[in-house]
Amino acid sequence: MSKSIGVLDSGIGGLTVVSALQKQLPGEDIVYFGDNKNCPYGNRSAEEILSLTMDMLDFMKSKDVKIVAIACNTISTLIDSYKDKYDFPIIDIISPTVDHIIKMDTYNVGIIGTEFTIKTGTYQKMLLEKNPDIRIIGEGSKSLAGLVDAGKFDDPETREVIQTHINNMMEKGDIYNLVLACTHYPIVEDVFLDIAPELKLINPAFQQAKAIREHLYQNNLLSNKEVGTLEIYSSGDTNVYTKVIEKLNLKNIKSINTVDPKKAAI
Repeated sequence: MSKSIGVLDSGIGGLTVVSALQKQLPGEDIVYFGDNKNCPYGNRSAEEILSLTMDMLDFMKSKDVKIVAIACNTISTLIDSYKDKYDFPIIDIISPTVDHIIKMDTYNVGIIGTEFTIKTGTYQKMLLEKNPDIRIIGEGSKSLAGLVDAGKFDDPETREVIQTHINNMMEKGDIYNLVLACTHYPIVEDVFLDIAPELKLINPAFQQAKAIREHLYQNNLLSNKEVGTLEIYSSGDTNVYTKVIEKLNLKNIKSINTVDPKKAAI
């Protein structure tokens, strides 16, 4: 029996990666874990984030997955602290996105993410290493991921927060390409585009899915099924998942479950 792809995130945001995976790898079974109980991660310390991440990775190990997608930019900034601790490959979301931006040959890019992601400077450092001439405007958000995780997709507060962040970036300089460097943000990309239709939005979920596909192909790990299933696990309330599943048009949902990853991994 073919093993599943594991996808983990601080909440519902990683379902944007699941959406990209279902489009690019429709025959793959996917096991998803969202730590909604502890979302957002971007306002936590590195130690807290690592502890919570290891719990989710232990859960994925118990599910005997063949690969794990870290569908969270905040967690991906810390990948060097855990990537070699498991016997399955772990693919972060930042590296493939940086490679994509470099191939775009752009010299002007905005990056909006959680405060933690922006403060680490991971995107900035990796981009400047590959292109010292690139101009980067970073913007950290304390509240946007939490608003999206609460299902407030069309809420006036969500719109106001996005408007404020775009204004902040525009005041620092012209931006033409904007990286949605938190997987929660593409869920409300329609709001971004409504406020600033001139922006070209870069969704890291697509680039991560491509990296997963390439790794599975190169290592002869692709499923031979025609249609895969999706199992969803959450540490918190699962009601919001129905809303996201509909918005992202996710398919073949096998089950939606509430679990404690620490207990479930035993």
